[in-house]
Amino acid sequence: MKRYIIGIMATAALVGCTDEWDNHYAEDQSTKGTLWEAIQEKSELSNFARVIEATGYAERLESSQMFTVFAPVNDHFDSAEADRLIADYNKEKAQGVREEDNKVVNQFVQNHIAMSNRSVSSLTSDSITLMNGKYETLTALHFGESRILSSNQYVTNGVLFTIEKAEEYFPNVFEYIGQNGQTNKLYEFLNHYSVYEFDPDKSVAGDIVDGKIVYLDSVFHLTNSMLREYGHINREDSSYMALVPTDRVWNQLYDEYVNYFNYNDLTPKRDSMVHTYTSRAIADGTIFNLNTQAAYLNDSARSTKYEELYNGVLSYAEPRYYIYRNPYEGAFAGAEKTVCSNGDVLIQDQWNIDKLETFCQQIKIEAENNRYVDTIEQAKEPLTVRAVPQSNSFYGKVSENYFVEVIALSSIASNSVRYGIPDQLSNIGYDIYAVFVPAIAYNENASAEDRLPCRVKITLGYVEQDGTEEVITLRSPANKAYFETTPDVVDTLLVAENFVFPTCAFDLEDPQVTLQVASNFGSSMSSRFTRTLRMDCIILKPHEK
Repeated sequence: MKRYIIGIMATAALVGCTDEWDNHYAEDQSTKGTLWEAIQEKSELSNFARVIEATGYAERLESSQMFTVFAPVNDHFDSAEADRLIADYNKEKAQGVREEDNKVVNQFVQNHIAMSNRSVSSLTSDSITLMNGKYETLTALHFGESRILSSNQYVTNGVLFTIEKAEEYFPNVFEYIGQNGQTNKLYEFLNHYSVYEFDPDKSVAGDIVDGKIVYLDSVFHLTNSMLREYGHINREDSSYMALVPTDRVWNQLYDEYVNYFNYNDLTPKRDSMVHTYTSRAIADGTIFNLNTQAAYLNDSARSTKYEELYNGVLSYAEPRYYIYRNPYEGAFAGAEKTVCSNGDVLIQDQWNIDKLETFCQQIKIEAENNRYVDTIEQAKEPLTVRAVPQSNSFYGKVSENYFVEVIALSSIASNSVRYGIPDQLSNIGYDIYAVFVPAIAYNENASAEDRLPCRVKITLGYVEQDGTEEVITLRSPANKAYFETTPDVVDTLLVAENFVFPTCAFDLEDPQVTLQVASNFGSSMSSRFTRTLRMDCIILKPHEK
């Protein structure tokens, strides 16, 4: 089986090295004529020559630029195959396909030409970079899997080889996803982000007309912003593995996930965002960098999305996020593997990745983080941030060992703080928690008054489909319009269970959900409760049945 090549191959030892052998492989040291003329002179290359001429590459092979050409002879590259390639080339050209994207140019013509002059000897065991960016093995006897029939014909602009048969094009991971016929949906999503960017440094500049440079030869490079984020599965110098759903699985997941990305009707570019984030919910966390992961895949597969978010460091106490334990028994189980030029593709017709492992994550905001504070009422500003000392028994029990104090302006003020909560999904249940901290978490000698519990009213705001805001008062398990904390403990209050938001705010700049916590008792109860709110964090956890 053909294996993918990254970089230069290791040199293999060859036996039977003799001067006669080297002389045999230095057949023609002539430097007369061009590559195109040399190809035309060989009758056994007439079919190859027709394709070269039809695709416009005859001009290139007559230029002063240096090339090495590996030309298949007619015995295994017949006239019918040449006709088919020419017809395919003309069809794509008529459809407006760019020259760089034309499959005949990229997968046949450039697959047999290198932009340098290379020769071989009996010791050659190397790889060569072709015009399409592919790496191919080159020895004294073989170009890739094709036997070399004649070699080292030197001409003024390069070297000509003849080979037994056309070399098969070996697709990379990205290309294979688009070519195998089973995974078009993922390819269409990723390829939507492919654009050509002009490279002025490599382009040939001409005269300046009306203050602008007119380029005689403009060079463009294909870029893809999504692959910059996921991993360069389109590059030959990379090594990746992609777990790819079949179109059947993609459609199934899309129909489910689209409900979780229901943006309200006033959201700019709403329809585009719904499609983009639904698609990303499927594609995120499915690309793996083999350079960093190959040795660990049997134990755990950490996707490029995981590496981007956590830089390879994630506490096992935190929820899993794009990291899959024992993947060959789970996420990868049953997948069909194909080796490509720069890695592997695993086509999966059964999806073993739960949404709770990928996009449907717990949302936690730290109460002391000012970026989440929406409004403060009847409280001293700025809010007081407290640190839990390492010597304190509560050290490690408070999230990140910091919390915030919301101190009332007076003993009768109903002080409150409201937080904006980002990125929640729609049409999925969340268990909502508010976590409170006792005064002794930072001061073990806190007064009895400071150690009193809190009695609070908690209101939840969210956006309806038409863009209007709805605000509701959450009720305790005893169906009261207030909650009471337990003194001297870190108290995690479940303030709403399996709450479903009608719209989502995933990746929106402004949060669409707010949670307000306010002290809620009269002066007659001041000996029983404190108005100082000590808050650790707010958590929205996807409800698990």
